[in-house]
Amino acid sequence: MITSMNEAAVKQICSWKYPAPYDVYNYMSFEEAVKTNSPLLNAENKDNYLCFWENDILKAYINIYRKDSKIFLGIGIMPDYCGKGLGKAYLEKGISVAKSRYPKREIWVEVRSWNKRAVKCYEKCGFKE
Repeated sequence: MITSMNEAAVKQICSWKYPAPYDVYNYMSFEEAVKTNSPLLNAENKDNYLCFWENDILKAYINIYRKDSKIFLGIGIMPDYCGKGLGKAYLEKGISVAKSRYPKREIWVEVRSWNKRAVKCYEKCGFKE
């Protein structure tokens, strides 16, 4: 099932804990997200996200956002599913939605250069450095 961002998704994202060095991707607690009005909880942003669910478990999400004349994609995958080759399918779905929403815009991604897993996933989807 695919949904836009909602409170249940944010609660799960806040509970995800990545091992080092990927722990830079750990999100704040749900309580802190509420307190700071996290972009994930902002109703105006909810449709920027595609949340991928399986049996009430959030497996991944894609953020599609416009910045100037470009469209950027970001992906988050549940830590248990990272490095298993699943990101490509989620990312391809995000690319498809981004192209349908913004047919004349370039699609970009930003990734930390040391994150070889993410770089490999983006390259498999046709992105180049």
